Formats: sequence, C-alpha cells, structure tokens
Amino acid sequence: MIVIGIDPGLTGACAVMDHNGVRAVFDLPIMKAPDVGPDAMVQNKIDGRALCQLLLKHCPASEGKPHVILEKVGTMGGKNNAVQTQGALLRTLGAVETVLECLNYKIQYVAPQSWKKRFGLKSEKSKSLETARRLHPEVLAELKRVKDHNRAEAVLLAHFGRIEVA
Repeated sequence: MIVIGIDPGLTGACAVMDHNGVRAVFDLPIMKAPDVGPDAMVQNKIDGRALCQLLLKHCPASEGKPHVILEKVGTMGGKNNAVQTQGALLRTLGAVETVLECLNYKIQYVAPQSWKKRFGLKSEKSKSLETARRLHPEVLAELKRVKDHNRAEAVLLAHFGRIEVA
C-alpha cells in the first residue's frame, strides 16, 4: 500500500512511501497568486495542477488508491500570526484537499501533537530532521538543509500512516 504524508503550507512538503520505504519526497508546488499586489504579505498559492501531476506520477493507478495522512492545521492566536498568513495556510489546505478529493484518495487528518508524540517530538524542527534521517536514510539527499524540515515532517507523517494503517 502507498501512504502519502503531507505537511501543508506554502513551504510544505509531500512524501510518498510504500513497503520499500520513501519513493518520493518533494516540496508542495507553488505559483504566483493572481491579482496580488506587491505589498501583500502572501504572494503565492499552491499549484494544484502540478501537485496532481506529481501525485499521479508517484502513485500509479495500477497500485491502488493511496492512503493520505494530512496534518490537521487551523488558525492560531497571538500577535505574530497575521491574518494573511493564516488565510494562506487555510487556502493551501483547501487546495491540497481539493486535489486529493478529485483523485479520490482517502484522507486521514492527524493533529501535529498526535504524530509527533509517536516519535517523541515536540516543536524543534531539527529533531524532525534527525528522526526522518534515522528512520529513512534513503532520503538523506532530500533532507540535507535546515529548511528541509517540512520534507522531514512529510516523511514522518507518511511513516506514521504506514504504522497506523498497517
């Protein structure tokens, strides 16, 4: 069975895993948002067509419908969370959900606290990278940089799904 882990967001990522391990990990494709002024805090949006093509490439129909573990996101309070940023996160989630629904993939929403607890993680991004590298050395090349923490979290979401679905 193929399991897909998705860490949503404009800097989010996707990991596709099967019984052999991670077959693909990639950043969520983005594009310039239409009719956005130069002073807008959020300039991009998810490229749904590109995401669909990537998923179809790595999840052939002949292998059955994949199971998707999608991190459950929501709005957050606080002074540092601009309305535009939260709106972009929810817009991104909606775009990802729409692509998955059009592909007829089964979606399981998992709160960050649930899957991170499984791996003994809190909020430190470096720990997610370390854990993903340890569990899946086959993707070390895709997890080289500090900013690859979203890829690492996508890998861990897929790993979580493989454990939970199996």
